[in-house]
Amino acid sequence: MAKVPAYMNVYALLKKKINNGAYEVGEFLPAEKELEKEYDVSRTTIRRAIELLAREGFVLVQQGRGTEVLDVNFNQYLNGVTSISETLRKQGCLVRPRNVCIDVVVPSSRVAKALGVKNTEEVIRIQRIQLADDIPIAIMENYISKHLVPNIEKESSRIISLYKFLESEYGIVLESAVDKIFAKNANFMESEILQIPYERALICMKRTTYCKNKPITYDYLKIRADKYQLEVNTTGRL
Repeated sequence: MAKVPAYMNVYALLKKKINNGAYEVGEFLPAEKELEKEYDVSRTTIRRAIELLAREGFVLVQQGRGTEVLDVNFNQYLNGVTSISETLRKQGCLVRPRNVCIDVVVPSSRVAKALGVKNTEEVIRIQRIQLADDIPIAIMENYISKHLVPNIEKESSRIISLYKFLESEYGIVLESAVDKIFAKNANFMESEILQIPYERALICMKRTTYCKNKPITYDYLKIRADKYQLEVNTTGRL
């Protein structure tokens, strides 16, 4: 296995500190000499790591002032059907789920209506916490009709992006979605799971996805508003 360059290790460690708030927005990173000592590497290594962070928009290098931490949010565009997992991966994050739970449940009235099934018809529920570079970003809950995904209960270790998994394993390509987006304050349990202060703002999304005009999934997502934002491009007036 090829050895990871030293500057990539330093880059990853600094990026993790920025993402988890150890270095806050507007704060300056320690001087190069301090970073050299902290990571036991050369100045060239530090500069290459910072150059990579600057290229990705995490920091701004200012001559005579230092390296300032910028306000970086993961940005999801709502002009097509994509997921949090896919968005995070495209922006260079190591994405992995934690505490994946797949079970069979009787749906609530809201879930049954969204999926077009009877209240008595069992559906699959997938629950997990999504991490980006080991930072918890979202609490995710997905529902899907049981007959569409036979034996998915055995696949908890393989699901990182549910949408990609549905495509590769079941041939289900999600073609459209209806999103309802709102904000709420994190309750105690949500703040503990996402490692944020109690009552910190969350972006919440209730989404129904479709394939060939038939509902496929009903998703309920709770996302850290300090790390994530949604962007919509529109044209014309209603």
